[in-house]
Amino acid sequence: MNPLEPGTPQAVPKSSAADLTTLKARLFRARATLVEASPFLGSLVLKLPLLITEDPRVTTACVDGRGICTFGKDFLQALGLPALRSVLLHEALHLALDAFPRCGARKPLRWNIAHDFAINQLIDESDFGRDFLSLPEVFKPLLDPHFKGLPAEDIYALLPKDLGELGLSDADCLRDGIEHMSREEKVALGKAILNAFNPGALDPEEWASARVALERVPGRIRGELPPSLAEGDAAIFDRLRALFPVGFGPGVSFGDLWFDAWTALTEAEREALRESWREKLLEAAEQALKGDKGIGHLPGWAQKLLGPLLNPHIPWQAKLAQKIHGHLKGRRRTFSRPGRRSHAVGAVLPGPIKDRGPVGVFVDVSGSVGPAELGAFMGELVGILQNADLPVRLITWDAAVQEDLFLEHPEDVRDAIQQRSLAFKRGGGTDPRCVIEHLESPEALDLPPVSFGVLLTDGYVPWPDATDWPIDLLVVCSAALPEPHYGYDALRLELGELHG
Repeated sequence: MNPLEPGTPQAVPKSSAADLTTLKARLFRARATLVEASPFLGSLVLKLPLLITEDPRVTTACVDGRGICTFGKDFLQALGLPALRSVLLHEALHLALDAFPRCGARKPLRWNIAHDFAINQLIDESDFGRDFLSLPEVFKPLLDPHFKGLPAEDIYALLPKDLGELGLSDADCLRDGIEHMSREEKVALGKAILNAFNPGALDPEEWASARVALERVPGRIRGELPPSLAEGDAAIFDRLRALFPVGFGPGVSFGDLWFDAWTALTEAEREALRESWREKLLEAAEQALKGDKGIGHLPGWAQKLLGPLLNPHIPWQAKLAQKIHGHLKGRRRTFSRPGRRSHAVGAVLPGPIKDRGPVGVFVDVSGSVGPAELGAFMGELVGILQNADLPVRLITWDAAVQEDLFLEHPEDVRDAIQQRSLAFKRGGGTDPRCVIEHLESPEALDLPPVSFGVLLTDGYVPWPDATDWPIDLLVVCSAALPEPHYGYDALRLELGELHG
């Protein structure tokens, strides 16, 4: 898909009716040959509304949150039939695989890229020859066999910090940096940009926030920063003025055609779009299975795709979000704190519990939890906690507590695990009781108390009773769940499902 470049929309030139008719005929031919070769894939692509544009911001093709696919005219003209079929299928699969609602609190640009990797892998693994389906060269940088079989959620967690390593432009990398900034950092950087990085425009505290914001941008783009921007020299400010000209910044829309339309929809409209694509998937399967053919005649990945629709279940990612949101501040209620509407209705109603402490994240680092499980868990958890804007107490443990870190920003959890020596013991034994003892120990009282905790382990541990914990706890296991008589609220990490 094609992110829009920043800047003011430009006037869109017009093609002749004959030019557009020829291009539309090529699109129709590509769809018709897909129907002939694969009724399932062809039926799916037939349900995708198509537009052709000469907007210079659309350099390839994209599908938006309304379910409309837009082709850049020059890009479409340059595609051969095998590549055109692949692009049509690529865009249809974004919608069929629930790209928009699954994004959640993740950064849209990174989620778009992760979904591209997953879908391109499916197309590349299809049973068709390269003379029928062949990804265009511009899509191939987002094709990596290392991601084979991984859902987009896992790929998202594995993307490099600097997206330039994937071949993305500096403009996209700047956008990615801005998407990772907190509101305070965006405000400070925006003020600096609007004042053309005048050294006297910001106070030292604002310069400190602006510097933290700039650290989100890859160093190869913004250059080396001094310890304090407030004491920076003229060369530094000249470089930043060139990188962030007045009129550019966190307030300027970087949006892309892929996600902007989705964010403008109401919840009811979003659910209607999801439901319409579920129906289209089933209609496509019905078309493909007419006669005596069973689901086994569909492509392997299509069988996996239709499986959850024919036998629906709730993904572990959704379960994790539901369970954590049940514990977040303002979500739980108690009669000991009457609600505001009690007087109006003439009865005592429960009021919200004010959970303002950090969320405890307790990670088993004995080596029993593998990198894939740890990456998937952290990717989901960080996205959920970022959305709630809650700090974190990261405690790593095996037979004893190894680290106890207080992190003000949830996104710092991944960096803490990647950058610090968190004592992955491998084979040293595991016992979650050490976390209970640590939370109640005098040294732990120097850090803000935990409001509730999420514990990650493989599950093969000596479980204490859930009532032994001094806090509410959610257990996430990569293998075995605790027996029900222990009384835990628990779920299993189920990796390997097919999600684009």
